[in-house]
Amino acid sequence: MKRLVIACALALAACGQQAPQQEQEEFPVVEAPTYDSSIGPGGAAGITNPLPMNVDAVRGVAAHYIVAEVDDQVEGEAFQAITLSAGDEEVFRIFPTSGRDRIHSIVTRSPQARGPTGDIVGVATFALAPADQVRFCNAEIVDGSAGFACSTAEDGNFWRVYQVPEGYDGPSEPFDAIDPDVLHDSTLVEMRWVAPRA
Repeated sequence: MKRLVIACALALAACGQQAPQQEQEEFPVVEAPTYDSSIGPGGAAGITNPLPMNVDAVRGVAAHYIVAEVDDQVEGEAFQAITLSAGDEEVFRIFPTSGRDRIHSIVTRSPQARGPTGDIVGVATFALAPADQVRFCNAEIVDGSAGFACSTAEDGNFWRVYQVPEGYDGPSEPFDAIDPDVLHDSTLVEMRWVAPRA
């Protein structure tokens, strides 16, 4: 009897091992590539210098991203930008210098990106930003609403852009005119890295 119980237990154990193995073969685990989703004073998406403004140069550094050239414009002036996407979401957008030959800046509005203190677009507020990293701020229109951009100095190379809370109807320019309570509740909507001049 004891042998029969042991034989049944071994048979059940062998059967139990086959099911997960079959499941593994039907749904193989795919290892996701490692994306550099960081942006800060040292660069963005692994890009740390003003690379040539072309897809091949960018792909060479940001290999795990889907890299594509797209039409864009600023203040009515058309140009080609480069996007870095993960899956269906654009994580970074790269803008050219005025000569269109080098990277000028990289911007993110994606919650997939992470700022230098773990900042997440749509989650972080101005109140959470380290004071030494937001010493210099300028009023800025953000998606048609009042906002502001802050960095370490006027020529800072990393900027956090905030939008004031919806419904705020007080002064929005200059930056110092915005109510301090409104400033603290303003939400991070964009992060920008400006490439060093070559």
